[in-house]
Amino acid sequence: MSYGLFSEYPVYHSLYDDFVWMQRFGDPLFHRHVALASVWGLIALRLADDEIIPFNYVSYASELEESSKVVEDGCPGCAVSFSPLHKSIKQLEKAAMKIHMEKKVLQADKWGLNTRERTLKVREMNDRLMMAERAFTNREGLAGRPWYKHMIYASSDQDDWGTKAFPGIVSAMANAQKLNTSESWRLLQHEIYRGARAVSKASAVLDGRLT
Repeated sequence: MSYGLFSEYPVYHSLYDDFVWMQRFGDPLFHRHVALASVWGLIALRLADDEIIPFNYVSYASELEESSKVVEDGCPGCAVSFSPLHKSIKQLEKAAMKIHMEKKVLQADKWGLNTRERTLKVREMNDRLMMAERAFTNREGLAGRPWYKHMIYASSDQDDWGTKAFPGIVSAMANAQKLNTSESWRLLQHEIYRGARAVSKASAVLDGRLT
């Protein structure tokens, strides 16, 4: 989360990119810093205090669909299939819509359940929302970078600071396009399956089929 644009930040990564420049020119009195810290604080309060965790997997699934298209477009004519990934994202969309509707019903019917029954239903839904994000991780981590456990988002190994969606697939794709061997293409297909499995696992958790 940030404000401003690099094009409006002329000292970016220069010798003058320091506290003094920020204090005198960039953000005198630090109003923008306070505003951004306030946004972070409000997010933290919502995560802590909302009865049901405010995670929206419908938009998450939409983002994954767009990201998967970007990744696939980077490999036109490749001898691999992205259909397992697209299929898993469709499953996530259905599971996300299901829990979204369950959440709306539960929030609208605050007085229809006794206190204990409602508490149990809210707890079960929060567990599904929380554990679904963890389902995107893999114990073995990314190939060559096992300290990164998330299969959906991680720092890119293609540049020094960018973040990539489906980083394992992107890395394997770059390697396959460089080497162009049957083994490198096989490993790319393997990474597509790994990404698809992570998304399918998250879908199963959201749907209540996996705990």
